[in-house]
Amino acid sequence: MNAKGIQVSIGLFLSLHKELLAEFATQYAIEIKTLTGFQLYGFSNYNDARPNLKRFLLEATGQQINGKYLYNKIREIEKGNHQFIRLRKDYLSILILAIGYDNYGNYLKNSPFISDTVRQEEKNHFEVTDKAVEALYYVGYYVIDKQLYVKSKFTIFKLKTAIWEIFNWEKQNDSTFYTYYGKCVSTGGSALSFYFSKENSSLGKECFVNLFYGNMMQTKPVLLGAYCGFDKSNNPVVGKMILEQVADAETQQEKVVNETINPVFYYHLYAQRIEVDGNLPHKASDLSTSINRIEIINFLIGDYLGFYLDSNNYLIPLFFQVCNELGEIKLKINNTKFDGIGRMNSVENYLISEFRENEDNFSQFSIQVQPLERNLFLGHLLIYYGTSVLNGKILLWKENKVLQKLMTNNKAFYLNKNDLEEQFVHQIDKYL
Repeated sequence: MNAKGIQVSIGLFLSLHKELLAEFATQYAIEIKTLTGFQLYGFSNYNDARPNLKRFLLEATGQQINGKYLYNKIREIEKGNHQFIRLRKDYLSILILAIGYDNYGNYLKNSPFISDTVRQEEKNHFEVTDKAVEALYYVGYYVIDKQLYVKSKFTIFKLKTAIWEIFNWEKQNDSTFYTYYGKCVSTGGSALSFYFSKENSSLGKECFVNLFYGNMMQTKPVLLGAYCGFDKSNNPVVGKMILEQVADAETQQEKVVNETINPVFYYHLYAQRIEVDGNLPHKASDLSTSINRIEIINFLIGDYLGFYLDSNNYLIPLFFQVCNELGEIKLKINNTKFDGIGRMNSVENYLISEFRENEDNFSQFSIQVQPLERNLFLGHLLIYYGTSVLNGKILLWKENKVLQKLMTNNKAFYLNKNDLEEQFVHQIDKYL
């Protein structure tokens, strides 16, 4: 931000100073007259633990102004008869951001503390001073209800403060927004975090946003991030978000109100939202979707050996294990291993697990709770194995020492039914 001086009218500076004091008094719920000049502006013999303008500006914008600078400017005005005063551009921008305006033009147009006369005097400074606040413009995308796609405007000023304007998707043909004003919380490294307080939200709710940019943020066309906040019922929600950089505020507005959706963004964000249920459990077991889950898991705990029958009538050996009452699961096909957590389906007849291998691939595995015969279980799998897909029924024998010996002595990926004892062949022919 350029520190070069700019000339403003005395009327403008006094209006800005008056609004700054009003915001300060509201923020700390304090009467200005109870503070000494040193304490109010934050210099010389003052207590930093008590409210002061120096700390207020730092907390509001992430940037600092020497407390004596403001004090001296007020003293300068009180002593002289000048019509104008010279301010540093960066300090003027900090003061404007601190009282809730994103740029000089917005402040000049909307501040209730500025008289019409002062507005007219200052209109020539608009183009020059507005450039003192550097901004990055993004269109933000996320989903609600796991599927409904929402657009927003996310504008970052000097990597210190931000405005998040969420398009009011509930009203068709209405371009109003829910607005959050926030500041950067320093995290270091290659990420930015923004805190939006409920006091600076049109919804009266607070929110936290983390953005990852790697390096050279201004050159990145897309940023990835996550948000944490509250839905309309005040239930906590978290989810992924995408920020797409655009050139200016006009382009930002056009893209947000346009109904066109980038399919790449949609697929990346689909179902990427978690909503915490507002109905709290009376006891821990209320969190379980299965009444008998613990009993079923305990029944299934153990080691299983089995086979998948491929289209060429060859058997692919596999190892399966339910490790403990937490339902931790291990699955091994040849040298490929999968680890997961099993969950009961709604009718409690299958233990189901999903294994996430990367951003795009999910492998699935399930075992039927009711045995086909003693210690013989039916399972189903959809496994992405290299360039192949294994999809279909499997047979699993629990704690079978004969199969254990066979597979210990035979490490082949494929087996022929002739390699097995007649009992196993009969069961394979019957159930697969």
